[in-house]
Amino acid sequence: MINKYIRKDLKDFQPYYSPTDHYKVKLDANENPFPLPQNLKQEFIKWFQSENNLNRYPDTNSTELRKELGKHWNINKDNVICGVGSDQLIDCMMKAFLEPKDKVLIPNPSFSMYTLTTQMNHGIPVTVSLKNNYDYEVDDILTAYYKYKPKIIILCTPNNPTGNELSIQNIEQIISQVSCPVLVDEAYGEFTNISMIPFIKKYSHLFIIRTFSKAFGLAGIRLGYGVGSQEIINAISITKPPFNINILSEKMALFALKQIPTYDKQIRILQNEKKWLEEQLKLIGCTVYPSKANFLLVQIKHKDLYKNLKERNILVRNFSTHPHLSYCIRITVGTREENTFLIKAIKDIINSKKGNLYEQEKSKD
Repeated sequence: MINKYIRKDLKDFQPYYSPTDHYKVKLDANENPFPLPQNLKQEFIKWFQSENNLNRYPDTNSTELRKELGKHWNINKDNVICGVGSDQLIDCMMKAFLEPKDKVLIPNPSFSMYTLTTQMNHGIPVTVSLKNNYDYEVDDILTAYYKYKPKIIILCTPNNPTGNELSIQNIEQIISQVSCPVLVDEAYGEFTNISMIPFIKKYSHLFIIRTFSKAFGLAGIRLGYGVGSQEIINAISITKPPFNINILSEKMALFALKQIPTYDKQIRILQNEKKWLEEQLKLIGCTVYPSKANFLLVQIKHKDLYKNLKERNILVRNFSTHPHLSYCIRITVGTREENTFLIKAIKDIINSKKGNLYEQEKSKD
């Protein structure tokens, strides 16, 4: 009975799905595989034992964290806004700017929440297909902008799930020719050496989002932040819920910002592991797309690979049904132990006859 009251445009809507299966190796969510730095744990425990204000609401503006993020990026705290993961900031931005049936320009393939959040906010997603190697085509984005006149343009770099990077020059080429707000998602920015944050003084319609969920290894605290001009921050703040960042998450993020050298070391380890994992996958016969992030998009012509890995309690992200990602899975770079376990499992699956298309594809060549 309640279904008749659901918004008509959401009746066939499929919400974002994240599996919670039992696992031995979890390489499906692009998380940092390392445990929290010991110094961070100790500092948090010490603070928690002496903290007497958990009965009070948190600072609704997350002032202390915004101040530290401002120092980290050499910007004013008023150019920073915090959210429950960067997902909330995407939602707040759309709430602030979208009227019903307004369009949002989105790369394809890319993070599925862009499309879902657009639809939830009464907008219309307009996708621009990436090139065959999944690189962005700036001319295609600008052509779509002039054709559809979107309220928001979204650029993801490094792009999820493909891992490719959009250069500063290309982003500037787009931003300089459009007037609508441009969201640049840098969730995996710590794994690269570039960021659009220094450009917020030059472009008032630029909004960059980052997260503590990936390189910082704090996916469990759900904390992201956005950076932009005072004008765009003020606009997005209109729709930010009050007290959205809890005291525990804010403190954990503050302590994490003191551990940058530790995280830099972890990133270097993961970059080396990514190279090793890529080499091993290519030796098996997989197509591995270049990635600047902490994951690899891998194409392997085996019908049941995702299912067979899951049966062995190894989780990867399945994209094989995506029209632009045939036979593709996305593999998070793990520790050497996890990566080795995965490679052995893939070899065993390929060498077995069960559901194997690999030999069939070879016979067609």
